[in-house]
Amino acid sequence: MAKIYISYQRDDQSFAMELAQRLKSAGHTLTYDVEALSAGTDWRTTLDQGLRTSEIFVVVVSQSTPRSQYLLAEVGAARAYSLESGRMLIVPIIIDDTAIPLSLQDIHGIIQPNKDLDQIVPKVEAAISSFIGRRAAQEKAATEAAEKIQSNAADYIRVAIDSLGRIESRDRRLGYVWYALGFLSLVVGIGFALWNLSIASQQTSIATESLVLVALKALVVIGLLGACAKYAFSLGKSYASEALKCSDRMHAIRFGEFYLRAFGEKTKWEELKEVFQHWNIDRTSTFSTLDPSSFDPKLAESLLELAKFLQSSKTAK
Repeated sequence: MAKIYISYQRDDQSFAMELAQRLKSAGHTLTYDVEALSAGTDWRTTLDQGLRTSEIFVVVVSQSTPRSQYLLAEVGAARAYSLESGRMLIVPIIIDDTAIPLSLQDIHGIIQPNKDLDQIVPKVEAAISSFIGRRAAQEKAATEAAEKIQSNAADYIRVAIDSLGRIESRDRRLGYVWYALGFLSLVVGIGFALWNLSIASQQTSIATESLVLVALKALVVIGLLGACAKYAFSLGKSYASEALKCSDRMHAIRFGEFYLRAFGEKTKWEELKEVFQHWNIDRTSTFSTLDPSSFDPKLAESLLELAKFLQSSKTAK
């Protein structure tokens, strides 16, 4: 049985009331009853609520229809609701030779100028049965699709989270390793510099050219170690950034999982895409922004060339 709203102009009230009684006798429910509108009732609010809760919108069309702006407004509201939700059937009943209003011309109606309810009511019943059957089939298909989405999504979520978890753990460990190598390079560089200073301080009769050559070689080694430290720190930062991205993606996927558990049976494909759209929104890898030229130890190369030049000058002498 269905919830029915009957819209009519005052001149057609007697026909509308008889139609309502026939439909009530058939087991349907009217979402409002004119006889129940007592004095002091906010009739406009009552009718609006009745329209919003209806499944079937029956509109009685006659020559007086164009004179009722409120009836035409109800038709517009019903059409908007029907289009948006797909959960309302609009049934025009034309009870005289009037032209069908423009807002209803694209809807197949029941044309019965003789107002014979014995013919009208079965046609309304047939339209209601067909609508309820179609809607039940659509709801069943939507439920099956939602169950399929929920089942497949659960497997996908589990695989995605496991995979991202392994990547996040790997990147985090590699970040620590590269940070440690960078720190070790700095320590070795400082140690090497101190060792060279210690050796130089112990030499009392070393030639100036030899001293300069030793200093230049030390600077070359320290420059190389510094470049290695810088490169290691940059790689460590990149791996740490990728680990954080994986963590954020897992958080986004878990939110999607929560949404599916809460609204799984009602979830549509469009909603599912919207929920999971942020899990991989940042596709740019931190490694793609690394510039190898920034780690090129050009100072060390220059010092090395200078050291070679001094060495060759000393050999020539």
